[in-house]
Amino acid sequence: MRNRLMDNLRLIFSSAEDVIFLTDDQSLVDWLTTYAVTAATFDQVLAHGGTAPSQVIAMPLDWARIPSRRDLLATLSRSSVLWIPLASFSSDLEVAKYAVERFAEIDLARAVAMNRRIITRLLLAPGEVTFSGPETALRVGLPDVLQLSSRTRLELLPDEQSALGNYFEVGWSPADLSGRIDIAMSISGTLRVDTVLAAKHRDLKGARAEQFAEAVGIAAEMRKACPLHISIRDSRIVDGLGPWTKGIDDMSGPEYRGAITEMAFGTGSLPPDRVDWSLNCQINESAAGVHLGVGNGITGIHFDFISAGAWLNGA
Repeated sequence: MRNRLMDNLRLIFSSAEDVIFLTDDQSLVDWLTTYAVTAATFDQVLAHGGTAPSQVIAMPLDWARIPSRRDLLATLSRSSVLWIPLASFSSDLEVAKYAVERFAEIDLARAVAMNRRIITRLLLAPGEVTFSGPETALRVGLPDVLQLSSRTRLELLPDEQSALGNYFEVGWSPADLSGRIDIAMSISGTLRVDTVLAAKHRDLKGARAEQFAEAVGIAAEMRKACPLHISIRDSRIVDGLGPWTKGIDDMSGPEYRGAITEMAFGTGSLPPDRVDWSLNCQINESAAGVHLGVGNGITGIHFDFISAGAWLNGA
């Protein structure tokens, strides 16, 4: 694993040998060091003081265990940092190991090249694009100005920070934080769902944050029932969530009324036999296909519905 991991790190950082993995879990540190990968806990780096690491992969497993934003900013403000926010999906050590192993297997250069290809296809589209796949047919009307989230450049700048997901997906949000849908964009059709993920942002607080374990349970139940088939009309899910409809609505935010808050293409291109779709893991979100999301993760739980075999026609 180490050789493949270092190959990807060389594309992101100016010196892969100087990269340090920072996490809040000592067991993950111990596992990484068995592969001769430099690793430490956040607390160890902060307690040591002195010169901050210049190149970092930050892998929190539990948001409650990592330093405050102020302390992190003071320590890493001049560092190149790739965030792998596993804590938003799972705190399980085995899931974290799986994420590192699959990250090492992804062809990073190919993924970023695919990001550029998809962005070009979207920007040149004459107002509409379509998606196809097994039991999937979506039609998406595009606005005149399309705001996309993705990376088209491999290497991080000396003081740049980025999230892992930006390397392996091209996404946009058809709805804002209040649940208001962009009327200039329209998503309609059917999507075969091969797996479901639940996630939360670090800033999610209150009653909905306390529902995260329940949301993870709902996602696990739905994964066992997959494939599911959902219907979307005018950027809202109108059918197909079955007995989980109310739970998803309550946890993601009733104010959304099924509004799609994310649409994205996964460009990780992992071989199907290397993806464990039973896991609630961030790396699966962008491993392949297309996914739609409800909830924004900040004011409510975010649910991803992934169609592993779907594709953008013409890309």
